[in-house]
Amino acid sequence: MSDHASKSLSPNKPFGSLVPADQTAIVLGAHGERGGTMQNASLAAHVGALASDGFIRTVVGGVLNGTPTLSDALAQARSSGAKRILVYPLFMAPGYFVDTKLPDEIRAAGCDDISEVLTPLGSDPELPAIMLGRAVGVARKANLSPALARLVVVGHGSTSGTPASAYATRQFAAALRGRGVFGEVDVAFLEEAPSLRDVLTASKRPTVVIGYFYAAGLHAAEDVPEAISETGADAIYTGAVGADIDTTSLIRKAIFAAVATPPASVLAKDAPTTRGKVKSGGLWARLRNLFAGPSSK
Repeated sequence: MSDHASKSLSPNKPFGSLVPADQTAIVLGAHGERGGTMQNASLAAHVGALASDGFIRTVVGGVLNGTPTLSDALAQARSSGAKRILVYPLFMAPGYFVDTKLPDEIRAAGCDDISEVLTPLGSDPELPAIMLGRAVGVARKANLSPALARLVVVGHGSTSGTPASAYATRQFAAALRGRGVFGEVDVAFLEEAPSLRDVLTASKRPTVVIGYFYAAGLHAAEDVPEAISETGADAIYTGAVGADIDTTSLIRKAIFAAVATPPASVLAKDAPTTRGKVKSGGLWARLRNLFAGPSSK
């Protein structure tokens, strides 16, 4: 098992051996959409798709801002009688929300003794291939040759100088650039330089824009289309990466792998080898591993 592993909130409280799927609850946790018209529809769609599998008895979703709340989702997971709760972060990068806010919410809900936070969606090494396929499809539908077009990956960035978001966005773009499908791959941000407007106007080449956001909230559904319209750029927007239904398959694979793996505490106790190194090693260690190669899940 690689660094892309679940991390236990309570390493000194082993839950025993492998917990059966019917005694495991899944909580999909997101930030919550601000603006846009989707009203956390992506979250609901992923929850519905996973629940329909019937593999996991309890699958719920919650957000840090808005409804359904994460605290209510955690309470529902706990009340289901689950002996293990896997929290899957619908975030595009590790950082404050994944490393601090989610664990704080879990502890506040009294679920830290049986909960684990999995690696966030944006860190899945298979995500670039899925989104590249989507970008190619959008280009060809518009009669554009990807080899002659430009791909722009736009992310949040940060006004506070926190580097995690920008770093993850650049790594995602680098993974797409390395596949050599588009003639050019650039990066832009909404909250730091280079701005999306500046990047759009820097080239006359036909452009496909990928939103490195989880859902169709304020940034994904409003800010990006507005920038394209205001600059008059020859650009087509694919939408937010996390809203793509194909991302459900990535979430499903990650969850299935976690369910099939003993809790971190058990691994640390019973197998003190490389397999037992389930802790992620901190933010930068995980960021360095983003998109580095095939997933070991």
